[in-house]
Amino acid sequence: MAHIPGGYEAELDPQRRAAEQAMRAGQRAEGVRREAREAQRSAADSLDRSAESQERTARAYEKAAEHTDRGDEYREYAVRHREFAEEDRRMAQELRQMAESDSMGNPAIP
Repeated sequence: MAHIPGGYEAELDPQRRAAEQAMRAGQRAEGVRREAREAQRSAADSLDRSAESQERTARAYEKAAEHTDRGDEYREYAVRHREFAEEDRRMAQELRQMAESDSMGNPAIP
């Protein structure tokens, strides 16, 4: 008999022990992949919110440009914030694509 966590059991044959270890490793790996997909989706949602914020900021600069002698400068700021928004949306889309595929680019199993 050998001590196995959780009590004493008859010694497992090496092939069975290796198979069980492989199964547990596979389950852990799947859990990690699932958590990574969840993190990618969460990050994509955060980037979407950032893009919305950048768009609001751009609109505020455009509105402010109408009421100041620094209008050109404010319109340039608006353009920059729209570029930031577009970059955020692009990264969010990439993260969602990554979350929906495995490391080889195949569709992921949810």
